[in-house]
Amino acid sequence: MKHARGMTLLEIMVAVAIVGIFTSLAVMNFMNRMGGQRENVATRELWSSALRARQRAIATNQPVRFVIETNIPQPGGRPSTVARWERLACDDDATGGWSNDSCPRLDCTGNTVTCRTNPACCSETGPDIVIPPTMNAQAINGLCFLPGSARPVLDRTCMRDKLDDTAAQALATPTDKSIRFTFTSNRAASMLMVEPLTGLATVLDCDSVAATADNVNKDPRSVAACTP
Repeated sequence: MKHARGMTLLEIMVAVAIVGIFTSLAVMNFMNRMGGQRENVATRELWSSALRARQRAIATNQPVRFVIETNIPQPGGRPSTVARWERLACDDDATGGWSNDSCPRLDCTGNTVTCRTNPACCSETGPDIVIPPTMNAQAINGLCFLPGSARPVLDRTCMRDKLDDTAAQALATPTDKSIRFTFTSNRAASMLMVEPLTGLATVLDCDSVAATADNVNKDPRSVAACTP
């Protein structure tokens, strides 16, 4: 009569190691999927927020700019890097308008000033958009839609004292390559492409068909924008 043989200690250790490996792979795959989803959500929210910021600049006749801020506490207490738009106050808001040398307020144009550090700088703000740790969205910092026209410029001062300087505005106008979102994950870069006169924005993912140079359905402008 044969006796049933149990597993040896070595066999148990090997089995546990195999289970551990597969568990680790499953967790890594799950985390990568979650990270990719956060990147995708942040990219689309930035695009949607840019459209909203443009609309507010037209409707209110005030400049609306984007800022990136770090270590901002979020629900749950975890600090994060966030982006949001700010509708900037003007020196002559009390009289119902703006002029070349009064909008935005001078004390709101510094490199470190935001409406979070000085709430008096803003008439309105957009919602915080949490930027995942794997994403760099710094290129949108300082994007401003000018009052009334919503013409886009990359200038934190929103062209104060230069609202009638077309040459200066042309130099500050973002190009297709200007607002590039990059990722430390395997995700390809994405571009926020802002039309230079109207301020209308679109998102271009650099792994899309339109941006693939050897695809018959490629878009030359998209390919050029995604070329490093």
